[in-house]
Amino acid sequence: MNYKIIAVIISISAIAPLSISKENAVEKTKVSPCKYFKSVKAASEQYNISPALIAAVIHSESNFRPSVRSKVGARGLMQIMPATGRHLGLKNAFNPHQNIMAGSKYLSQLSITFKGNITLIAAAYNAGPGAVRKYNGIPPYKETRKYTKKVMKHYRTYSKLM
Repeated sequence: MNYKIIAVIISISAIAPLSISKENAVEKTKVSPCKYFKSVKAASEQYNISPALIAAVIHSESNFRPSVRSKVGARGLMQIMPATGRHLGLKNAFNPHQNIMAGSKYLSQLSITFKGNITLIAAAYNAGPGAVRKYNGIPPYKETRKYTKKVMKHYRTYSKLM
């Protein structure tokens, strides 16, 4: 029995307890992040992306709720916009495995563009790679700066566990 995996799963559950807000009442049950461990691991291996980064983005984007839809139309665990999803070959944004694979593919593309710099990858995931290139770093958008800090906080936590 692999005790490290069990410890990681238990730890992730403790770190990311879920609550349902009125805005996202579409989710009627709590979802454990452990439910997506196999998909995160598969995406990590296929796209050569840290599972800690994938988990941090999921945690930051949707708090592990697979049916979330943002005001601007981003969908699923990794909050993928429809146009980006089409570009990535995503068929069903609300299918957790498909969403994780597509979001991880995008993270992989951003990793190549930004030479593995996790902070810039996170900023580009939120604001787009063009904005990160334009400002030669994290764009001066309040939302993107807050988002990048949030992803990095979760990334550090998950890096200790995975």
